[in-house]
Amino acid sequence: MSIADVTREHRKFVVAPIDPSDLVARARALLDAPVTAATMPGFVRDVNEVSVDFSELEAGLTRAMDEDTADEAAKAAYLDFVTNHVPELTTLKTALERKQLAVVDYSPPADLAGHWADMRVNVELFREENLPLEAEIATLTQAHGEVSGSLRVELDGETLTLGQALAKLESPDRELRERAYHAIEAGREAIRPRLDEIFAKLMPLRKRIARGAGLADYREYAWLMAKRREYTPQDALTMHESVAKEVVPRLRSVYERRARLLGLERLRPWDLDCDVHGREALAPFTSVAELEEGLARMFSALDGELAQAYDLLRGGWMDLEPRPSKVPGLGYQNYFPRSQRPYVYWSAVGTDDDLLTMRHEAGHAFHSVLTQARWPLLAHRSERPEMCELASQAMELLTLPYLTRDKGGFYSQEDAARSQAALLVRALSLLVSASKVDAIQHFVYTHPSETGPTIAEIDAQWRRLDERFDTGMDMTGFDRLRSKGWHIIHLFHYPFYYLEYAMAYLGALQVWRNALQDAPRALGQYKAALALGGTRPLDELYEAAGIRFAFDERTVASLSQLAVDALGDEA
Repeated sequence: MSIADVTREHRKFVVAPIDPSDLVARARALLDAPVTAATMPGFVRDVNEVSVDFSELEAGLTRAMDEDTADEAAKAAYLDFVTNHVPELTTLKTALERKQLAVVDYSPPADLAGHWADMRVNVELFREENLPLEAEIATLTQAHGEVSGSLRVELDGETLTLGQALAKLESPDRELRERAYHAIEAGREAIRPRLDEIFAKLMPLRKRIARGAGLADYREYAWLMAKRREYTPQDALTMHESVAKEVVPRLRSVYERRARLLGLERLRPWDLDCDVHGREALAPFTSVAELEEGLARMFSALDGELAQAYDLLRGGWMDLEPRPSKVPGLGYQNYFPRSQRPYVYWSAVGTDDDLLTMRHEAGHAFHSVLTQARWPLLAHRSERPEMCELASQAMELLTLPYLTRDKGGFYSQEDAARSQAALLVRALSLLVSASKVDAIQHFVYTHPSETGPTIAEIDAQWRRLDERFDTGMDMTGFDRLRSKGWHIIHLFHYPFYYLEYAMAYLGALQVWRNALQDAPRALGQYKAALALGGTRPLDELYEAAGIRFAFDERTVASLSQLAVDALGDEA
């Protein structure tokens, strides 16, 4: 029986009845209202109320569209919002930020100093003529989601979702794994031409936005928009070098050992996810309800406050069933600030990876809830991605002791060790893949051409990166994959958002190292850092978590070795 056989009936999400025209009217009224240093705190609260409803509406429209990519009404509502309302609301938001900054005798409190600095950047980069370009980009990213949602895998007479097909790669049956891998590649190949077309349209739009803002290239624009004050593009390139030097050789050694344990000369791409000792794939749950219940037990054992935060997700704030019309491979947490509820989207098929993903997304949800509980304004909660991903990835590791059934989890001691080893190998692999994905974006968005590189040039650059970060995998016969490995959702939807995963995992490994020595203290520091939201600079947030924001060669080496040393004989 597959998890699809016991899937609960999906209830269509109803978007909150928030009228975008009302948001416009409220924003215009604030723009016309007087504000002084004395009245600024109340004015900020009034602006926050508009922002809360905007975020609630945006989150709801996105959720409705993602939960059913075939729902034409949901798609139309989303596109109407981003095309006909977001441009005007963005203009008004910037005008309100400019109005607040113009009160020169006002000094914001320390917890809003970062927000004030962010507003200055927003005002400096805003160009009204860029708004139609942003609307075009939103339409194209929606099209990407629709195309990705159409991906189907034909395997042994069955039509599978991508997640269901990927689960076959964990089978001890190597012939099945190989068939599954080829079938997955065939499914991906069917949509690649359309993805290429979409990306070819996205690149020049993003380059035009950067030029419109008076910047040299889109990388510079993205860096400023992401408020990356602690490190430069050159620092990112230096991190790529550290990963190539320190992580790639370690991961190659791990793969060589895996090949020996499997009795192979070299690993093929369908040999990465199976058990090295020939055991059946981990199957922690057989229904989404079972997954939700098990997670509740784990978080209760970990921490009472986090267990209460997890309970907020239940009762309709998670969509985890693997329906065909969902976006394959897409998982995220979003926060509905008016409802004061976190929301998690994923397609669970009964694998260990699902369990890992849900611990990850729960970490994001905990971040949202702890920040909401402490701070009254959305401005307090504008967390940086490097901190958001620390929240999620550290939770993957902090929950490792609770994977076993005697602690409320899903596994025997033996299977929990397998799950831990898989996570640590995945962490090493993430450091490598994040460096590759970041590197290809540096190439794309600093390219001298006004329209960006051609798709053929991107393919060729990806092959060069594949060679630079080669971990010893035998990819014979998969030249197309070696060219198209850059077809990941982030490049389409979230440009220059990927290296944060690697940076944050270096932080998460430090949190885990602290937990191995003093688990209660490490968890307390983790929660304290999350509760600060966006009220402190990034390096101070990491310090509050008891760690360093660092990605120098020495740090990369020591933490990647920590992961290797903890693998045991399970990888």
